[in-house]
Amino acid sequence: MRPSKKSGKAVKKTIPWSLHMAIVRLQGAEELEYVDACARAAVLIEEGSKKYKETVKAEANRMYKSRFLGEQNKAKNTWIQKGYDNGFGDGKKAGIDIDRELYQIKYPCSKCGGDLILRPGNKDTESAIEFLKSQGWGHSQCIETSKPSG
Repeated sequence: MRPSKKSGKAVKKTIPWSLHMAIVRLQGAEELEYVDACARAAVLIEEGSKKYKETVKAEANRMYKSRFLGEQNKAKNTWIQKGYDNGFGDGKKAGIDIDRELYQIKYPCSKCGGDLILRPGNKDTESAIEFLKSQGWGHSQCIETSKPSG
């Protein structure tokens, strides 16, 4: 093998047939001497290797970002759902507390002392309303104005 004009060195080595044929095709396509075709093939391989590394790196980054963003969105949606669930639970509890404060009456049972709760719409409440009406209960202002002066 004759030394290259560029490097001044030559190495005698057996190369795979497919590489030899690629060099021969390059030699024919670019009208080069075999040694120059080998040098050109080395440059193309090196450029291809850099490009391959860049391509692999870019694909790895794309896949990482895709997975990372997917995981990030999943985590974000989980926290949003947890926040909603907690907020909904807190809101529901607050609503129930307000409802109890505004719309229920709790009093002790005359027999056992346990709590009785009157809420709108149940049978006990309807009975209590009828009893209060029959006993003359009403607005304090209405009762005051209806009393005979004396």
